[in-house]
Order: sequence, then structure tokens, then C-alpha cells
Amino acid sequence: KRLTAFVQSTASDEAAADEVEDEVALGAPAAAVYKGHGGDIIETLQGLLEKAEAQLDDLRNKETSGAHNFEMLQQSLEDEVKVANKDMDDAKKGVASNGESKASAEGDLETTSKDLATDTEAKGDLHQSCMTKAEDFEA
Repeated sequence: KRLTAFVQSTASDEAAADEVEDEVALGAPAAAVYKGHGGDIIETLQGLLEKAEAQLDDLRNKETSGAHNFEMLQQSLEDEVKVANKDMDDAKKGVASNGESKASAEGDLETTSKDLATDTEAKGDLHQSCMTKAEDFEA
């Protein structure tokens, strides 16, 4: 609306200026050559300036908020990575420890199996010896 009013006032100002030129050419006094229409232009420009400043403030606030949210997300993800790496290191240590325990247990099992075989053989020999002595005693 202001722009339309400005254009219309400019057109009427040009017509008035033409009339003034005609009057000056005729020798008439130029008392009202300039009418104060600058106030509308200043108001329009002031309104545009205020609107631009409000948009700039809004965009700066959004940028600040976005940067803060990004930093928070980045920190959160970095913390998650640290925790995951620690858990992975603990799991690797557990796997290594369990591997050592398994190897030790397998060694113990092999030794125990050999001892069992030896003891079973000794038991068989002892049983045979007892049976032989029992038969000799009865005879």
C-alpha cells in the first residue's frame, strides 16, 4: 500500500512540478514547489529496516540454537563412542582371559585323563592280583 501511495504521490508530484515550471516560466512565484512527502518514504524504509532487523535476529537465534544443538549431539555421540570403545576393550580382555583359562583347563583335563587311565590300569592290575591271591588262598 505504501509503495502504491509512493508511486501515485510521485506521479502527482511530477504533475505538480510541471505546473510549477509552467508557473515559473510565466513568472509566478514558486511558494509550494516541494511538498513534504518524504515522511512516507522514511516510514516505509524504517518499516523495512525493522522487519530486516527482526528477521536477522530470528536467524541469528536459530543459528545459535542450531550450533548449540549440534555441539550437544556431537558431545553425546563422542561419549557413546568412548563408552562403546571401553566396553569393547573390556570384552577383548575377557576373551583373552577366557582363552587363557580354557587353555589351562584343557591342560588340566589332559593331565587328569592320563592320571585316570593310569589309575584305571592300576585298579585292573590290583583287582587281578587280588583275584589271584583269593584263588590261591582257597586252594
